Amino acid sequence: MLDVIIYIMLFIFLVFNYNCCSFVSMVRLKKLEIIVPHRWLSEIDDVLKDMQIGGMSATRIEGRGKVKPLPVSVQRGTSYATPEFIPRTKVEVIVRDDMVEELAEKILERFGGDPNLGGKIFISDVVGAIDFVTTKKDEEAI
Repeated sequence: MLDVIIYIMLFIFLVFNYNCCSFVSMVRLKKLEIIVPHRWLSEIDDVLKDMQIGGMSATRIEGRGKVKPLPVSVQRGTSYATPEFIPRTKVEVIVRDDMVEELAEKILERFGGDPNLGGKIFISDVVGAIDFVTTKKDEEAI
C-alpha cells in the first residue's frame, strides 16, 4: 500500500513539474564535452554537420593526462624544457539522448586508437535549455 502511495506522489510531482514549471522535461538532453588536439576541430565540425547537429562551442584549453608533452627547445635551441600542460580544444555539444551513442561511435571511428594523440569524450545530463530569442525550451531550443 505504501509503495502505491509513493508511486502516485511521484507521478503527481512529475506531471506538476512538467506542466507548470517545464524545466523537468521528458525529453532527455545530453552534453558531450569532446577534448581533442587543436588540429581536429574542423574534422569534429564535419562529423557534427554530417549528423545534422546544428550548434557547438569550442574553447581552447590546456591540461595534463596520460599523454605526456614532448620537450621543446628554448633559448634559441640551446636547451630543452618539457611543458607541464598540453594545449587542447574542448568542443561542447548538446544533443538528444538517442543521438549520443551514434555520435560517440563516429568520433571514435574517425579519431580513436592512437595512444599518442589523446582525447576524451565526457557525457553528462542536461536538465533543461532555453533559447533567449525564441524562448523555446528543451529540445526545441537546441
